Amino acid sequence: AIAAAATAAKRRDEGVPPAARPFRVDVLPARIGFDEAWRLRPAGRPAVARPLWAMVGVGGDELAAAGPDLADGMPVFIAAGPARSGRSTILVTMARSLLAAGTQLVLVTPRPSPLRALAGRPGVVRSFEGTELGAADLAAAVGSFTGPGVVIIDDAEQHRDCEAGDELSKLISFGSDQGHGLIIGGDAEALSMGFGGWHVEARRARRGCLIAPQTLPEGDLIGVRLSRGMTGEAPRPGRALLNVGDGSLVTVTVPASE
Repeated sequence: AIAAAATAAKRRDEGVPPAARPFRVDVLPARIGFDEAWRLRPAGRPAVARPLWAMVGVGGDELAAAGPDLADGMPVFIAAGPARSGRSTILVTMARSLLAAGTQLVLVTPRPSPLRALAGRPGVVRSFEGTELGAADLAAAVGSFTGPGVVIIDDAEQHRDCEAGDELSKLISFGSDQGHGLIIGGDAEALSMGFGGWHVEARRARRGCLIAPQTLPEGDLIGVRLSRGMTGEAPRPGRALLNVGDGSLVTVTVPASE
């Protein structure tokens, strides 16, 4: 009888808008798979309509997939954290969600990375390995995009002074005009260094995610102000602090690697 009443109430209230529903707080899962997280995309926002939306994880009071839409504002996102903290897993999740939406990718991995497993998949137009990233090679790869496309760089601090720096600066400044974006992952301290270069320009996007921030200035990487209570914890792979660009921090669970 209770189940029947619940079913009837659910059917009766299907048309009630979310703003009019009772306030709800879901439990943030300790672990979640990509497919389960992908099904939690916000209703009414199909992936095909938002080709530059990239899922980072799930979170919020009412559990939902969360991530930035690189089509809004500066088309850049930074995932920062210490080594072996799970930042590469975040990049893989974002890459898989973009591919699911039909977005093409260029992958850059100067060091061994889980991203390399995506090379050869439909939609990955080029994969660069090693510490050298040539300007002409990157320009040709980006020029081969036939629609929305994103360049994803793991261990981005390895390419702070690369030959392709000017091409990356162009992507940051003008990528949104062509439907292109840039996602980088790397060590928070290393990406915070310097007063010039493409990685400094990337910080102007003021969005990204942090894994186990250790110092208050790390918040500047993603455009937020950290409190002391948010710093100093040991890395918890699968958890990150996310700012999609609205200045608010949300704790998310990142889908586990498969």
